[in-house]
Amino acid sequence: MESPANPFSTPAANLYGSTSGGAVEPVAASTIAQLAGTKPWIRFMSVILWLVCGLLGFFSVMYALAALSGAFDMADNPVFKNNPAFKNNPAFANNPFFMTNMMRNMMLGLSMYLGVFALLTLYPAVKLWNYANSIARLMASRSITDLDAALTDQRRYWKFNGIMTIIGICMVAIGIIGFFAWIVTAVQSGMKVPR
Repeated sequence: MESPANPFSTPAANLYGSTSGGAVEPVAASTIAQLAGTKPWIRFMSVILWLVCGLLGFFSVMYALAALSGAFDMADNPVFKNNPAFKNNPAFANNPFFMTNMMRNMMLGLSMYLGVFALLTLYPAVKLWNYANSIARLMASRSITDLDAALTDQRRYWKFNGIMTIIGICMVAIGIIGFFAWIVTAVQSGMKVPR
């Protein structure tokens, strides 16, 4: 037997066709089930991105410390000093710190490169983590607000990936154009192309 409706309760409109009487279920159970099925995979990918971010950050710091520690000081290295290829080369003979500076700058450049990629990996890791948390809240509350929060985190994740893809395509296009421009310039300056 169905209990009578409370005449003093706040009126509620049932927009989703539920026949349960007084209880309003704003988010359908099938929608929640679909999102709940993706939650473990979203969490897994978020953890992977966190690990990648941590590894990139760790290697960035290690390369920076190695560059600044003097481990690549070649000026007093006997292998460097006694090597005829370096000894007879004016670029090295006149500047014994050339190789040291080159190695240090290369290591610092690699450190910055890895640091930038660590930061670029951090944002999607956070968005996926938040997305999984929003799905967990949605499973408990069945609230439209939590569904909106979950979809907002998902939208931000895909927007970031789309922007990074566009930047990547542009960088590849610039690299290809630069490569062909370099070849044309080299050929016009008299360099012979090997056959």
